Amino acid sequence: MQKQFVKAFGQIQELFQQLNDAGHVSQEQAELFDQNQKVVVNYHSWVKQQLEGSIKVELPWTEPEFEEAWKLWKTFKKQQFRFTYKPISEEAALTKLKKLSGGDMQIAIAILQQSIDNGYMGLFHLKTKTSSHHKSNNQKPGQILKSDKTKKYDGWD
Repeated sequence: MQKQFVKAFGQIQELFQQLNDAGHVSQEQAELFDQNQKVVVNYHSWVKQQLEGSIKVELPWTEPEFEEAWKLWKTFKKQQFRFTYKPISEEAALTKLKKLSGGDMQIAIAILQQSIDNGYMGLFHLKTKTSSHHKSNNQKPGQILKSDKTKKYDGWD
């Protein structure tokens, strides 16, 4: 894909040069082309670095405790699922973790530990001991309480 991009971009440059040499390009158009060409070249370079893994990923927290937890998570992913982050996917996972944790490092570490403890492939909100959708009377998910079975409804006899 990279070779195709380079070839296509080279052809666009040649075509623009031909149009410019024939006098079909204004000074303003030439300047605009130069500006956009720089943007495309810089973007291509950035994508190439992302794919090759030569960009250093910045962690949302620099504390050693988080760095250790993140390293453990990456080791777990590699050993358990044979998955190794590329910079672009690692940045996405860190962004998701920061969002899930509400920006709280301790919650982020707990999320990582929860995923490792439960063998999860991904990162999820912390599970609480008592879920908000369970009734407070120790009703289990999907369980119908006896009083619900026998309850009479107005107009239904």
